[in-house]
Amino acid sequence: MNVRERFIRHMHYQKIDRLPFYEFLGFWAETCNRWYGEGLPVSMSVYDYFDFDKRESILIDFGPLPRFVPRTLEENERYRTTVTDFGIVKRDLKTDTSMATFIDFPVKARDDWEKMTKRFTPYDERRYPITWSDELLKYYETVDHPISFVMTGFFAEARQLMGLERLLIMFYKDPGLVHDIMDFWADFLVETTREALKQARIDFVTIWEDMAYKHGPHISPRLFREFILPNYKKVTDFVRKHGIDIIMVDTDGNHDAITSLFLEGGVNCLFPLEVASGMDAVALRKTYGRRLLLIGNIDKRALASGKEAIEREVERISPLMEDGGYIPSIDHCVPPDVPFANYAYYINLIKSHLWNRSLSSPCCRSPD
Repeated sequence: MNVRERFIRHMHYQKIDRLPFYEFLGFWAETCNRWYGEGLPVSMSVYDYFDFDKRESILIDFGPLPRFVPRTLEENERYRTTVTDFGIVKRDLKTDTSMATFIDFPVKARDDWEKMTKRFTPYDERRYPITWSDELLKYYETVDHPISFVMTGFFAEARQLMGLERLLIMFYKDPGLVHDIMDFWADFLVETTREALKQARIDFVTIWEDMAYKHGPHISPRLFREFILPNYKKVTDFVRKHGIDIIMVDTDGNHDAITSLFLEGGVNCLFPLEVASGMDAVALRKTYGRRLLLIGNIDKRALASGKEAIEREVERISPLMEDGGYIPSIDHCVPPDVPFANYAYYINLIKSHLWNRSLSSPCCRSPD
């Protein structure tokens, strides 16, 4: 059984030889730099060293075309303020990786939005890889690992255009504008991906949202239902018509209040399920059953705490590893406070579970 077959069968609760083996969101650069000083061979990536299963994304460009001209506005020993190629003004700390401080965004009112739409022509050939060809399509058809692409979601795109604070205000101050942005974005996603879905063998689609924080989503279920849900249905229905039935959403924070709405909108997989935000994959499985596929939910803080904490965390999640439709992974990028030895210990524990789902296991059946 190759990696692609294993991934697809596992996400359909079918018989497999072992669990898929991934770290879905990866590692901070500082984490890798620390580990190169603690035993990770400098000639190897973390992925190669631990021999993770491979996956690959088609690099479709959902950004503005033409891009904005990136430039530095101000710089000192500590900070650099720039305009990004998405037209966002931000300030970055130069001495370390951290979240940028976002200062300004390209869309403040309807006039800005109408100008911005001219940069989002779905049929621009530059949106597809320069290698897009019969040769590439044959590769996607025959390769032994899963192929996907990542869309920018509705809340995520509106936030990139307007900034979080202005977007949240605009839901009430100018709801017509927010409707226009999200309706436009659904049409844009459908038309941009039409040829990829028609021509390429694609195994799953990921929609990046990041629309929740520690205590809940940034918008209420009512606003989600009014502004976002119809557009999710439009996009996921289009994807499923092309034979793809694994549709993931990547959102940080606590999304409990809108999890059922994601499902209603055609999404059937959520990650990374941050433990610090109160997400519990075992509880989600009890609530939603096999309708909801899950990835993540291994508490990154446990990996920094030591072997006993790691053992407890893997034990907590082990029922899902036996049940199927779940891929163990850290609940965000692995941070630099995790020692290399701790992460290696965690990986060894996970590997000890990889073969637990035997081919004869009664859990290996189609979803109810």
